[in-house]
Amino acid sequence: LDINETPGKLINIKYPMIGQKSEKPRVGIYNLATKQTVFVTPKGAADAYLTNLSWTPDEKYVLIAEVNREQNDMSLHLYDAKNGAFVRTLLNEKNEKWVEPEHPAFFPNKNSNNFVWFSEKSGFQNLYYYSIEGKLIKQLTNNKFVVQSILGANAKGTEIYFTATGPNAMNKLAYKVDLKGKQTLLTKTEGTHTVVVNHDGSYFFDEYTNHTTQSKSLLVDSKLKSTVLVESANKYKDHILGTSEIKTIKSADGTTDLVTRLIKPSNFDATKKYPVMVYVYGGPHAQLITNSYLDGANLWMYWMAEQGYLVFTVDNRGSENRGFAFESIIHRQLGINEMEDQIKGVEYLKSLPYVDGNRLAVHGWSYGGFMTTSLMLRKPGTFTTGVAGGPVTDWKYYEAMYGERYMDTPAENKKGFDESNTLN
Repeated sequence: LDINETPGKLINIKYPMIGQKSEKPRVGIYNLATKQTVFVTPKGAADAYLTNLSWTPDEKYVLIAEVNREQNDMSLHLYDAKNGAFVRTLLNEKNEKWVEPEHPAFFPNKNSNNFVWFSEKSGFQNLYYYSIEGKLIKQLTNNKFVVQSILGANAKGTEIYFTATGPNAMNKLAYKVDLKGKQTLLTKTEGTHTVVVNHDGSYFFDEYTNHTTQSKSLLVDSKLKSTVLVESANKYKDHILGTSEIKTIKSADGTTDLVTRLIKPSNFDATKKYPVMVYVYGGPHAQLITNSYLDGANLWMYWMAEQGYLVFTVDNRGSENRGFAFESIIHRQLGINEMEDQIKGVEYLKSLPYVDGNRLAVHGWSYGGFMTTSLMLRKPGTFTTGVAGGPVTDWKYYEAMYGERYMDTPAENKKGFDESNTLN
């Protein structure tokens, strides 16, 4: 709706819905000298996804991850930058649920076209070192936790700096690994670290926060000797904040640990009965509870606590940073297992003597709005109030890439779409 005109004017836009026509992407390479563009020729169908583009250091080739429309088959292709011609396939990954490349190839040595690739094929995202011919040289990391991002490399290209959760998925830590697979933890304090490595790896800047630290900035050298640059004063000293408690409960499968956060008011009285607001997201690519100051919560949640409410959150199965099996439990059944885990959270709340189990509310946005709506309709009587912001109500009207990755199409998965449809 264009509101620059009176009355407003409706303008049609293209929107690729699940199971319907989708985009047909192209990748062009523009030559600054000749001012000519050449286009690569994808190997798959016209509506395959072309993602995670990168240039080789010698600027002769372009790497493109091509993912089929179903998103269960990914090939990393090499193309000639001069004419766009296909050269070779460097690697291929398949998964019966989904393959989701999120990082372009990383070249640690500017004098070599050998590259590092992220993959979840082990069950957790790890780093793999390949030759430009497509041969796996070395699996660099073999962690049972998630490698999140690459920060850079040292001057020789023999050490790669990266972030990962470490064994505690609430953390974000910095590591380095050499090309033989020797891994070293660089950040000694648990928490959420934002790290910037200098051009040759001789120093890195580290700003971190955790449950007890608002913000602390360090300069760390290659021998891990650190100098404190800034330690923030308490910016909330003039405000009244309650407390946050982190606990674990079992998921609906009876075995998987789920992290929960319960915010209490500053004048909490265990002899009273408190109403509770459950804040939910619950979908992929989101983690609400982290080892950071306020434990990942927003200030408005602490404000709610000061108004006399407890505020509760659980990162159910389907949320990120716990590995592929944990996240992919949602496949073809969005909202089903996530709801059951949220109900386990409600059961935990009702077991607490200071919780009024008859006064529970639920609130969330986007996927959290979908979860809020689903919980209100599928679990009647659990919550007295629900506030759903921007919810998906029927997944068949959602966009193709996200929706088909997790749900396939209505023709292929009628049962899943029917069960997740909040209008049924």
